[in-house]
Amino acid sequence: MWFCFLFGIACAHGQVSGSAVNGKVKLSLDEAILLAVRSNPNVQTSRLNDVAQKFNLWVQEWQFLPHYSFQASATSNQGRASGLPRASSHNYNVQPAVTLTTPIGTQFTLSSNNPDTGHYNPGLSLQIIQPLIRGFGQAVVEASLNNARDSDVISRLNIEGTLRSTVTDVINAYLDIVSRERTVIIDEDGMKRAETSVEQTKLFIKAGRKAGNELVTVEANVASAKSQLENDRNNLLQARYALLSAIGIDPNTNVSFTSLDVQQLIQKYHLPTLNNAKKWVLENDIQYQTDEITLHGQRSRDLLVAEDNTRWQLNLSANVSGGAGSGGGYNAGINSVFNGTNQAQGVGLALQIPIDDQQSKQAVVNAKIALKQAKLALCQKKWSIETSAINAWNNVVSAERALRFAEDAERLQEKTYNVSYQKYLHGLIDSLELQSALQSLIQSKQALLSARISYLKALVSLDLLVGNTLKTWKINVRL
Repeated sequence: MWFCFLFGIACAHGQVSGSAVNGKVKLSLDEAILLAVRSNPNVQTSRLNDVAQKFNLWVQEWQFLPHYSFQASATSNQGRASGLPRASSHNYNVQPAVTLTTPIGTQFTLSSNNPDTGHYNPGLSLQIIQPLIRGFGQAVVEASLNNARDSDVISRLNIEGTLRSTVTDVINAYLDIVSRERTVIIDEDGMKRAETSVEQTKLFIKAGRKAGNELVTVEANVASAKSQLENDRNNLLQARYALLSAIGIDPNTNVSFTSLDVQQLIQKYHLPTLNNAKKWVLENDIQYQTDEITLHGQRSRDLLVAEDNTRWQLNLSANVSGGAGSGGGYNAGINSVFNGTNQAQGVGLALQIPIDDQQSKQAVVNAKIALKQAKLALCQKKWSIETSAINAWNNVVSAERALRFAEDAERLQEKTYNVSYQKYLHGLIDSLELQSALQSLIQSKQALLSARISYLKALVSLDLLVGNTLKTWKINVRL
């Protein structure tokens, strides 16, 4: 039935089991994803839309089931004519009926009229109408039903698409927190190095090995590092609120997030070949599948119905009735329906020929144009998503190379700073050169962090495009 809607989500990590410390719930990435696919407002909205669509499908199926109706009436009249005593009458009537439409357009109507005006004279009639030209055939008659079936499939696809997007948004937001946290760590390390340089410079000045003005340079670097660190902490706070929004929970929720092993998460993703990426993106792109269903479904049926509406209308009708006599005796009661005295049969043809019906012709033209536009749009969409797959695949390859270069650069810059610091200790360079080396080291660490996060996000983006997001995170959707 339409109201039996089951949406189950199974995840390898089971139910949300975020640990609580001092009243604060602590969530891992897996738990944040599982919470989002259950609680995110966008996901819930897509589920509600699917419920409405299922009811719409049920209504279209109901059109081909028996429809029952029941009417009843009772009247009482009193009157007096001049010189005559008061007269009264009581009339009752019950009218049940049942109608049925078949997939080829045949309409059956069985009705009964049961008046009681002093004598009970029931009547029973059966009417059959069969379109022979316009409105004939299962394809035309079930057009709306088939549209509803396509819409039901599209609704389920939209739920899957919403889940994919929600999971991807949560992962990206979680990675932003990881990036902000590690940025804070890097800048805290840089500030500590700068403070160490201040202490060392003070010792050099006290020993007469450095000029007093060099202290200004290193202290300025400490102040700058503290300012940057404050900005980093603010960015981290904003990233946490962004993750709460991506999950779809109250921003006032007292929650924290566990640390994440980025390298381990990278191993969770596998780069497909370029040909597989282009193939999978066509098979799994929600909008492309929707456009394809619409093209071969509703657009084609719209043209079929529009062409059908331009045809002549020729309906065959047949009816048979019994009963509905008058008076009492043998001609009254249930017996009058079957006694053969009060019976009628009829067969007829009704022909309607449209003459210069420009509106129907316009509907055909519009349907043909819409069908051609849908074909062109589908072709363009295919090229677009294939291009997106190629670009996303190249982004992953490029990001992987950039990560290797960033790792080499960070390692070499660490050595460069250590050499510079030794030179500074031996008086070979001044504090300005040392701080320049420190800034280069911090920048290389930040670049490495950015390259690692960018590589992971490129993998996540490609996984979304090829439709593997739910498989990667072992999320199963049952509707």
